[in-house]
Amino acid sequence: MKLPKRAIQHISESESYKLFQSKIPSSWIIREATERDYGIDCYIELVNDDNELTGELVLVQLKSRQKIPWTKDNTYKINGIDISTSNYWFKFAVPVFIFVADLELKELYFSSVGYQIKRNFREFAKQDKFGYKLNKRNLFEGKDGVFSFKFDYYYESDRPQFENELLFFLTNLIHFRQFQSEHSFRDYHLGIEDIDLIFFESMHRNFRFLSVYFNLDNTIPKLSEIKKRSREKFEDNYYELYEHDLAEWMEKFQLLTKEIIIGLKSFLKGEMDYWLITKPTVYNYIINLNPDDEY
Repeated sequence: MKLPKRAIQHISESESYKLFQSKIPSSWIIREATERDYGIDCYIELVNDDNELTGELVLVQLKSRQKIPWTKDNTYKINGIDISTSNYWFKFAVPVFIFVADLELKELYFSSVGYQIKRNFREFAKQDKFGYKLNKRNLFEGKDGVFSFKFDYYYESDRPQFENELLFFLTNLIHFRQFQSEHSFRDYHLGIEDIDLIFFESMHRNFRFLSVYFNLDNTIPKLSEIKKRSREKFEDNYYELYEHDLAEWMEKFQLLTKEIIIGLKSFLKGEMDYWLITKPTVYNYIINLNPDDEY
């Protein structure tokens, strides 16, 4: 008597999902997608170290290989994904990641869709075939794997804010330079007027975000800490900040301005085709910036 046989593909899918579940931190929430025909198998909600729900979501496409055939440079190209699926992934406001399970070695690897597309945008723009490179260093295993994954995740999830902060930096670069110069040598006991305080807070926020995004060493304290120090130094508290508080950090801001420009130039070169095709004016302007110019 003949009985139905379970397809090898279905067995592999089950094995890969079990492996995926075993590697993902137990505090994270995995929810299966009700429809799998559109390239999303499940999504993850990240939970922070205090087990608090963050609302931070990851969309997941899960694939499996009996054994991943790594090349000599420790990479593996994932081919066969329809360009329409890649287009769909790229439009999501939520980061999409491809996870690949190595069933033989019981290992799990990940690749950021947005990062891959923007770094290989000319190939993607042809709208023909587009493959995703898996790197052996992106092993999702233990604390190191979680840290590496979250680094890539925030790189993508913060991308819309990054592009806004980038434009804010460029359109205010001349004003930043002027402000830094003007507030370097004023009378230390003068209070900072509201309009200058608003500008300083905006510059501080902008520089802080970009330095974190580019992994730059930023020794300028948080704004709350600068204000706290000011209250301790100036007892009248009539102003939130005084010229002394700004002058103390203006040299650091000037140095950080140069480092951010260098970081921007390096970053855009890595995504050259993406920027040349989508935002050529921004690309050309940044590439021609000289960090040592006074603007």
